Amino acid sequence: MMAPLNSDARYQELAAKWLNNTISEKEKEEFSSWYNSGQDSDYSLPPDYAGSDEELKARIYANIETQLAPPEKVNRFNRKWYPAAAAVLIMISAGLYFYTDKPDEKLAEAEPPKSEQPLIETRDLQPKAEAKKTSIPAHDIVAGNDKAVLTLGDGTRIILDDAKTGVLANQDGHSILKTANGELVYSFGSAGPETASNISSQDLNFNTIETPKGGKFQVRLPDGSRVWLNAASSLKFPTAFSRSKREVELKGEAYFEVAHDAEKIFEVITRNQTVQVLGTHFNINAYADEPSVNTTLLEGSVRISDLRTNNSQLLKPGEQAKLTEGIEVVNLKNTTESIAWKDGYFQFNDADIQTVMRQIERWYDVRIRYEGQIPTQRFGGEIERSLSLLQVLKVLEKTKVHFRLDGREVIVMR
Repeated sequence: MMAPLNSDARYQELAAKWLNNTISEKEKEEFSSWYNSGQDSDYSLPPDYAGSDEELKARIYANIETQLAPPEKVNRFNRKWYPAAAAVLIMISAGLYFYTDKPDEKLAEAEPPKSEQPLIETRDLQPKAEAKKTSIPAHDIVAGNDKAVLTLGDGTRIILDDAKTGVLANQDGHSILKTANGELVYSFGSAGPETASNISSQDLNFNTIETPKGGKFQVRLPDGSRVWLNAASSLKFPTAFSRSKREVELKGEAYFEVAHDAEKIFEVITRNQTVQVLGTHFNINAYADEPSVNTTLLEGSVRISDLRTNNSQLLKPGEQAKLTEGIEVVNLKNTTESIAWKDGYFQFNDADIQTVMRQIERWYDVRIRYEGQIPTQRFGGEIERSLSLLQVLKVLEKTKVHFRLDGREVIVMR
């Protein structure tokens, strides 16, 4: 006999069907709808489902592959996940998704070693073709979105999230455009960027684009380089690059795809460092409240220089430079954690609660307060950044850390 709809027994029944590959499309929708309604149940794996941690992990991932992979082959980090499956992954495999360094706190039987911590993907909970608008409780806080202010060299301020598509301003022989997909683009007239670049450095005008907490934005610079700005960040850049170099100043975090120009080095000035490139892809995290300035190279090569000592290091793809008292270069197994924010999700790898909450604070424009001792749990996994704040906190609570939302303040409790 089928369990009553919206009951805990029905939830357990649907979760079991997902594990056994017998869940229907209609049942997937039912399960997803109920999960997103705010229920707080966990699912207990049957004792005969797997005989070991490795078998459990293999079975869960095999189930993902057979049920959720799209017909065409795509990169693992570009898959679109159905809502029901994402919910099952969060609720069934909390031990695979998050882990803790406290031995007296048992999250799940299947907790793998930290060095093998899998990345459970929860992005794209609704495929774009099936996306539906869902309401959130009045006391909840929505995720950040495209928001920024452009300040021109003459002091004019343009609120980009309110601006209509088209020409926003004209400067130094080019137009500043906002495209239909929300990107800020510099478009040169018939003279082209070459003529504009002949301007001497003394005659340059500088613009600044700033994202608030809860904002992000894309900009295409006068040389064609593209920059993605994370929340609470700013980029200062000239309206046209000079004859000798391409120089910008960054506060906060940004991902760069620099247009190649063998004659002009592209230089990013951040807190206590400069990054010099000719053409490459890299991410810089230079928030003032982070313990280090992290530069992660994905493609090409960059030189990191410490402005205090003039020491420098050349990075290769897959390496990250951490600037604190000096420059430390580390090899990364993968670089996805550094650019996860750009692709629309949080990704943590053995992160402490304070690291996690700094990202939450910036993206949801909230204040963080710790009540009592700061929890010592460590976090690993992915959460989609389009989720509301309460949805994200609900996932984080699977580690037995607890939260209370009071207006725009998040109180973290043990």
